[in-house]
Amino acid sequence: MTNLQIEMAIASILLLIIIIISLKKNTISIKNSIAWLLLPVFFLLIAIFPEPLTTLSSWLGFETLSNFIFLIAIALLIMLCFFHTITISRQQNQITKLIQEMSILKQKENKNGKTK
Repeated sequence: MTNLQIEMAIASILLLIIIIISLKKNTISIKNSIAWLLLPVFFLLIAIFPEPLTTLSSWLGFETLSNFIFLIAIALLIMLCFFHTITISRQQNQITKLIQEMSILKQKENKNGKTK
């Protein structure tokens, strides 16, 4: 194993441990952690079996495997950001709808003479 493979394996294991601890403490939901759990497993597999990825990276024109790995990591993080943006937008729409419904209910309550 090369130094890069050892460093990737150690970093992947540490990230996996951090994610598992966060799951146990309920600081992250299971739904949101699935992608984060797959990332260190993927990098651990790359560290153990780099040959297929090395072949693919040279076929795609990358000079070193680390450049290709960084590209994959950046692409995955961009996808995660995009999906989180979608989730945030949905939640903002739900909050707006709830505020509108609460305002309507308060107006009806005020009209019926049940003011607080």
